[in-house]
Amino acid sequence: MIDLEKKIAEDTLKKLHKKSWDKLTLDDVLDKKNKKQKIINTKNDLLTNINKYVDNLLIEKTKNIDSSSTKDMLFEVLMARFDILQENRISFIKMFEALKKSPKKILKLFPSLLESMIVTAELAKFNVNGVKGAIRLKGLFLVYLITFYSWIDDHTFSLEKTMNALDKNLDQVEKFSKYLK
Repeated sequence: MIDLEKKIAEDTLKKLHKKSWDKLTLDDVLDKKNKKQKIINTKNDLLTNINKYVDNLLIEKTKNIDSSSTKDMLFEVLMARFDILQENRISFIKMFEALKKSPKKILKLFPSLLESMIVTAELAKFNVNGVKGAIRLKGLFLVYLITFYSWIDDHTFSLEKTMNALDKNLDQVEKFSKYLK
């Protein structure tokens, strides 16, 4: 991720802390120099850029993760992702609330979200290659999505509710994955 993309993502998250997604405009985030570079052309590009930003932060945060069981590594990497979201909680919840109202926007963002799940799987050394891997990837996305809803309702400082939900969800996937071997 280039520095300009990182700055745009950070600026967008900062502005969202004060404004709703619906009221946020490209002019609020981009200056003339950024507009000339044509990195961001739409609000959907802003969402994709923020997603990419979170992925890059996740890669940095999990560089020194200890190798352990697949479930434990998935837990560590996914919790690291939620920790990153927590740093800009208000902004991410505002984006989610806006996206919930517009399924078309979610569909446009879906390729970026799947790419994030691939990054998550790779960091956790979770194989998502081949047909079985595609099923595992969809399962991982489902675990993330269900846990994301728990994260939204988790107002604890330590994200205890999110950790418990993630652990439970990963247990369910582990049981199901026995059928994919």
